[in-house]
Amino acid sequence: MPTPTLHALDLPEDVRETLDKYLTQLKKDWHSDLEGVLLFGSAARGDFIAGRSNINILVIVRHLSVDLLQRAGRLHRQWGKHQIVAPLMMIEKELRGSCHLFPLEYLQMQDSHVLLAGRDPFATWQIEDKWLGWQCEQELMANLLRLRQRFVEGEGQAEAIQALLILSITAVLPCVRGLLRVLGQTSKGRDVQILERLPQALQFEPTVLLEMLHMKRGMSSPGSLEWPKAFERYLQNLESLCKRVQTVRQEGRL
Repeated sequence: MPTPTLHALDLPEDVRETLDKYLTQLKKDWHSDLEGVLLFGSAARGDFIAGRSNINILVIVRHLSVDLLQRAGRLHRQWGKHQIVAPLMMIEKELRGSCHLFPLEYLQMQDSHVLLAGRDPFATWQIEDKWLGWQCEQELMANLLRLRQRFVEGEGQAEAIQALLILSITAVLPCVRGLLRVLGQTSKGRDVQILERLPQALQFEPTVLLEMLHMKRGMSSPGSLEWPKAFERYLQNLESLCKRVQTVRQEGRL
């Protein structure tokens, strides 16, 4: 299945222009070292928020050297201020050889990416589900433990809670995508669509997760006095999600 083109994506015009200029300079600076350049993350998925989202790039190169990393550093010095994250640089052999170590991260890239130049490394291989379910469960539990710990570190202050909830829901979303994949559901689509599939896939109500997603996207805010209550709702919901995933694993579905 062909990947979408950059100009077919729902992105602000200035973001497209920035990516075009970045890609032109990348090709000019790296010449034959490049094998493939992919856009992934929210910009490729359709969840990009101007002024909030970053631009994520995967660069496949023929070889890696300190010189190449230095050139990447000079490029990032210029383009980092335009929300372009320092590129993830890999050799294709590394990518293929590590799919059992990072199945969740690679699933996100495979599901939602735009080929900007060269070859698409995800076009001819599949990520094995046997590694994916385990990583999703592990990441969800780690998220829950970090959530509790960082709440203590922030002393329950409203400002700390807001930042913490945004970080947490951001980390939960890829896990939900991975779980859907293992459970035979489609893992593609925007974040809202993904959460709305939870009742069918996991028999889990996503109302609180959707509430946090809307807060992340700047669509709503509970106000400074209500953040502790929002945190309590979210914490209880995340605990319930972790328990539900454990139950599904014990049933042999993960």
